[in-house]
Amino acid sequence: KTLKKQMAQAQNTQGAIFFYKGDYTNAIKYYTHSLTIKGEIGDKEGIATTLNNIGVIYKRQGDYTNAVKNYIQSLTISEEIGDKQGIATRLMNIGNIYQLQGDYANAIDYQTRNLTIKKELGDKNGIASTLNNIGIIYKEQGDLTTAMDYYIRSLTISEEIGDKQGIATRLSNIGNIYLDQGDYNTALDYYTRCLNLRTKIGDKSGIAISLNSIGVIYLELGNNEKAITYSS
Repeated sequence: KTLKKQMAQAQNTQGAIFFYKGDYTNAIKYYTHSLTIKGEIGDKEGIATTLNNIGVIYKRQGDYTNAVKNYIQSLTISEEIGDKQGIATRLMNIGNIYQLQGDYANAIDYQTRNLTIKKELGDKNGIASTLNNIGIIYKEQGDLTTAMDYYIRSLTISEEIGDKQGIATRLSNIGNIYLDQGDYNTALDYYTRCLNLRTKIGDKSGIAISLNSIGVIYLELGNNEKAITYSS
């Protein structure tokens, strides 16, 4: 059994290597080999993880049907063995697929179930992230009021735990809502707070996004000179 477990692990590692190289065909091949061995030795947690990994590959390929199929199989096993962390991950992944497909009702349903588990686990970082993700789904539907409510709840938790990266993301998202509502001055305030924080933590890609967002605001306000300065 120990030998088979090592063999499964070796196949899994090969699958991961091919995944990171972007060779998805070989990644699925090795993950499937690993899955077979894990099935023989009854490693349920390992099976759930590998099914989830295969789901991730199908998602990358845009094959959402097979992605959801693997995620759901993985979720079923995680529920069987009572792996709450695993359950939360699978629920999140399934919710993400529904969101990509524009099936917002199912996306919210799965992310809300994910949120419940995260609360049971006391995973504050996860709670903040999930609240933010639900906010994004409501924003995509044009429900800015509900989106704002989720973003603010998420921001509060990120501030509580001192997650600067998370705080910056929430500030940016709240700014986006004010931008959509045409409240440019408030949007500018949130984007500026976000930029200051991203500068402090040295988040270069985040800084670029914030500068661009501020540029958009100045463009809307008719200040083309400042718009060019921030966007370039």
